[in-house]
Amino acid sequence: MTPFVAERRALRFSAISASLFAFTGLALGLASGSITILFDSGYSLLSLVLASLSLFALQQARKPADDHYPFGRLTVEPLAVLLKGVVIALVCLFSLVSALWSLAQGGRLVTLDLALIFGVVNVTGCLVTWWWLARHARVAKSSLLNAELRQWQMDTWLSAAVMLGFVLTWGLTLTPWAHLARFADPVMVLIIAGYFLPMPIRMVKDALRELMFGEPVGSVRQEVIQEVADFDIADDDVRLAQVGSFLMVDIQLDKQQIDDAEEIVESVEQHCKQRNLRPVMSITLVT
Repeated sequence: MTPFVAERRALRFSAISASLFAFTGLALGLASGSITILFDSGYSLLSLVLASLSLFALQQARKPADDHYPFGRLTVEPLAVLLKGVVIALVCLFSLVSALWSLAQGGRLVTLDLALIFGVVNVTGCLVTWWWLARHARVAKSSLLNAELRQWQMDTWLSAAVMLGFVLTWGLTLTPWAHLARFADPVMVLIIAGYFLPMPIRMVKDALRELMFGEPVGSVRQEVIQEVADFDIADDDVRLAQVGSFLMVDIQLDKQQIDDAEEIVESVEQHCKQRNLRPVMSITLVT
């Protein structure tokens, strides 16, 4: 399976899973009266929209350069990740405000039988989806798919926390403090949304770094420098920027090194293919 095929299959599966969870959760959330379930299912509905956005970004990023976009559409992938991060952060903030409003109104009662059924089914489904995406992400090694994986990771832990919260709420109804159970639902939303808010913030930060052609994170730079070390190229003469699944490489050569340019390009391109990165090479002649 090629990285492109793996990425496309994973994103399609993500969209299908998100649609199933979204509409099932909305129905159970309205029936049970739980804002926690509505938050979770609303996030799943958002996942459907964002998964469709990821598929669109994948198709656009793979289009060749043309008269309108002479350098291709490199920034589509991080732009999609940026949009996903902003939207998820807004959902978390809206949920925090809704939960505070519910607490100020004296909490709310929840039909726990429906809520517990939702919790079990949702956690199982999210785990399966997360596992499927993680398996394909190892093949694709795509920033777009990694963002989708983080999104489902958030959804899985969110669903697990929701189920645990409903179990604890059910236990609370069997104690002398049963009157406090009406506050459990908004408190769960406060804890969950507040805990996961840093994740979309990191997504936005990483996407902005790529959109501004920032230095690649990790060992990418060191590996490229080692790849061209035999050509007597100084570290400062290698400039890199990772934009989604593309690696932009600019190498400065003097007149004595220009004869090695073709071999240098082939060496770097071969290394990028091994890392499932799409190289965008340029050679700058320094006189």
